Amino acid sequence: MSNPALIEVVDDDADVRRMLKLVLEARGFKVRTHDGAHAYLAAEPTTERRVMLLDVRMPKMSGVELQALMVKTGDRIPVIFMSGESLPHEKMAAQQSNAVAFLWKPFRTEALLDAVSQGLTLYDQQSG
Repeated sequence: MSNPALIEVVDDDADVRRMLKLVLEARGFKVRTHDGAHAYLAAEPTTERRVMLLDVRMPKMSGVELQALMVKTGDRIPVIFMSGESLPHEKMAAQQSNAVAFLWKPFRTEALLDAVSQGLTLYDQQSG
């Protein structure tokens, strides 16, 4: 059996990170959590098959800013944006970023798993 995909969760809310880790690990995924953009950028790089769940609104560096930096530096991980509250310009920037999906918190587990599946399909297409 192949290795499970890695889900990178970047969110400044500890409760959200904990919940996503529990839900995704229960579905057989590996999960690595980061409490913000700088924590993700400081993490050990990986070449694993992966997708990122990225909060739009975070202190210091927003999810949209992190995603733009990742594109600029060649980190081609598919991104799924999440937000509990976003201003119209933040949502528009996230939607224009070629993200896999935009999930409004709280979202249903089925919507999350569908977005992750789409992200992994995109990852495979980019890697193939």
